[in-house]
Order: sequence, then C-alpha cells, then structure tokens
Amino acid sequence: MTRHTESARQALNQYCLSKGEPMDTLETAIIDLLTDLLHLARLEGLDACMIGQTAQIHFVVEIEKAHTP
Repeated sequence: MTRHTESARQALNQYCLSKGEPMDTLETAIIDLLTDLLHLARLEGLDACMIGQTAQIHFVVEIEKAHTP
C-alpha cells in the first residue's frame, strides 16, 4: 500500500464507522464516501462537479507519474 492508499483506507474505515453501517463492498463504500463529499462541497458553496473533475485529473496524473520510468 502507498501513503495515498493507506490514508484513504483509514478515512474510508472511519466514514463507515461514523455512519454506523458495515461496509457492504469496498466499491459501494468508496462511491458512498465520494458522493457524500460532493454533497458537502455543494452545501459549502463549492462547485462539486469541478472538484470531482479536478480530483479525477489529479488521479490520472499521479497514475501516469507512477508508471513513468
């Protein structure tokens, strides 16, 4: 696991605990957390769609960097 994935796993585990619900599947839990974060962004007056797009761009860049020799 990388530093990124370790931190994300801890955040996801805390998120599931805070909801008081067991994690159905890893995929479902990640989708639920991402969705709730976008709702929070919108509630705080941020552009949730732009945040999601920017995060996706950052993810792609980090993946590309990891695969560059």
